[in-house]
Amino acid sequence: MGKKSNAKRAGSNKSGPRRLLPQTRSELSSVVDEVFKRCTKVPSAVTPSPAQEWTEYTELYALVEKIRAYESELVLPKYKRMDEVSAFMVWLQEKGVQVDGVTIADYGAEGLGLQTEKDIPQGHPVITVPVHAMMTEETAKKSYLGSLIERDPILQHMGNVSLALHLLGEAVNPDSKWAPYIHVLPESYSTTLYYTPEQMQLLKGSPALEEALKMFRNISRQYSYFYRILQSLQEAKSWPIRDFFTFDSYRWAVSSVMTRQNLISSKESSGQLALIPAWDMANHQQGIYSTDFDDEKRQSVCLAQKDFKAGEQFTIFYGQRSNFELFIHNGFVYADNENNHLSIKLGVSKSDPLHDEKNQLLQSLGLPSSGTFHLVRGLHPITRGLLAFTRVFCMDKDSLQKWVKDGSKAQGLLHEDCDVGTTIQDKTWAFLSTRVALLTRAYPTTLEEDEEAVVSLQEPESTIRNLLLCEKKILRDASIFLKARVCKQ
Repeated sequence: MGKKSNAKRAGSNKSGPRRLLPQTRSELSSVVDEVFKRCTKVPSAVTPSPAQEWTEYTELYALVEKIRAYESELVLPKYKRMDEVSAFMVWLQEKGVQVDGVTIADYGAEGLGLQTEKDIPQGHPVITVPVHAMMTEETAKKSYLGSLIERDPILQHMGNVSLALHLLGEAVNPDSKWAPYIHVLPESYSTTLYYTPEQMQLLKGSPALEEALKMFRNISRQYSYFYRILQSLQEAKSWPIRDFFTFDSYRWAVSSVMTRQNLISSKESSGQLALIPAWDMANHQQGIYSTDFDDEKRQSVCLAQKDFKAGEQFTIFYGQRSNFELFIHNGFVYADNENNHLSIKLGVSKSDPLHDEKNQLLQSLGLPSSGTFHLVRGLHPITRGLLAFTRVFCMDKDSLQKWVKDGSKAQGLLHEDCDVGTTIQDKTWAFLSTRVALLTRAYPTTLEEDEEAVVSLQEPESTIRNLLLCEKKILRDASIFLKARVCKQ
């Protein structure tokens, strides 16, 4: 005999949603409660070590896997994306979406994208999408989830969460007017929300690891929060989303919004997040930002960012994002990313006897006394903010008094050729050189090992290695730059 299913069909409709047996629902709810407690506990006054953060993540991951096992048969309807393209294109026409010169094509590992059907000159309008065809924060408020969105504090202040819940609500609504659009969305994503602990471990040394762990915790907290609401709220008993609200379905909705959202103007506020059908099928390429919102006509207009030949992939520029941002929010990295940088967290300790003087000087420069600074790719990897912060960090009392007193010249600290004195300059280059060396050693693999391994890896491991390669190249460039200056001492 096979293993008994923990779910049953609702009524006699064989295509309807499954519902968990009462005992299984009770067991599931107990695990969800445990996740909620773990994710909402008051944080300790002491910052946890990386080892403690990892332990907390693996324990949380194990609980989420229990939840996924209970919910394994509560799945969203699945569609073959290319089979749904024809209906989607008809729907776009009906909604007044104008698509000129491109069609949807399968680009393998990149997923679906847009292919040009003719030569398209730079600046030519390719995709025009009126607001009424978009899923927005405003349409979320007008959906059957509107009453919840209006009174829930999280949904009121986090438009991306509101939009994700709205998307999931429409994905399970058999009468949704956005069904043809939703059917061409990916079934899953390459974001870190889908990573196993083994895959997460490959990020060791990268700033992306901390952010990926934080994101998993945040989504686990949101899932457990809304699960409890949907199971207890009386009016939710008639909502289609209630029986389909699982960790997997919420993760899918969050990833859909995270990888596709865009900010447009709103009649009710300064701006709102939106999902823009057709436009969001375009993949990324380095270039210029060529999408704008026509507030008068209430439509998004996408222009060709360059000249495209017939048969090429039509791409857009996602904006000035580092590979860290592309990796975390979109699930890919761009090897030739001109906007790439590596984050470094630095701060003046509150126990430093010169903390107040250093903080005063840093504030005059528009810099925090504790925060994130950047190394960038290329021959000059030390950004102005990082250089100025380190100079102030290395100053003694006499130097601080001199620069604070002569405030009109303080802005010069942002420039490499500023005369801060030999002692401070030497300390600055030495501090940064040591810091770069420590960051490099934090990775368990070398740049050369990554280059050798990446050619034979599958996703997502290959994407992770490419991220690490880009980060280590920045560190290599910074090390060369700093060694040349340290040697001059």
